[in-house]
Amino acid sequence: MKSDHYAVEENLEIDDPPVLGNWRNMYLVVLILHVLLIFAFYLFSQTYTH
Repeated sequence: MKSDHYAVEENLEIDDPPVLGNWRNMYLVVLILHVLLIFAFYLFSQTYTH
């Protein structure tokens, strides 16, 4: 039974995100970066299509 307990504790340590403290912040950063990239590609396409 102790080996099961240690396996659960190891999984909890792995589940933490490497930066920003929690997964909600990580997803928020990814979402913001996607919006910024879409906007940058839009501006790029508008600039070079005329």
